[in-house]
Amino acid sequence: MILERKQTRQWNDTEISGMRVANVWNENEDGSYFVQFNEGTRFPMHDHNGWEQILMLSGRIRFGDIELSAGDTLLLKEGDVHDALALSDATFFVAHRGDITLTN
Repeated sequence: MILERKQTRQWNDTEISGMRVANVWNENEDGSYFVQFNEGTRFPMHDHNGWEQILMLSGRIRFGDIELSAGDTLLLKEGDVHDALALSDATFFVAHRGDITLTN
């Protein structure tokens, strides 16, 4: 079992301005993590070599052409190329199998 309390969650800045992550677990290329985006933050176009599931906790983000709000979930499968743009400050949870590849 892995237990993580919200009060002790460790947030880390990323190379993308306005984006922070808090890893929950990572084994090989599988894992899960929390993400915080400031409004206007954009994650570049990328492809998945496995599935990724997103649960929006707060705020609004557009993943490709799909807009998500708190409580929404999105399942992305291998080959689902998209970017992500925060339409407001937002927090979401990601569980994934496999890694991503940035595309041009």
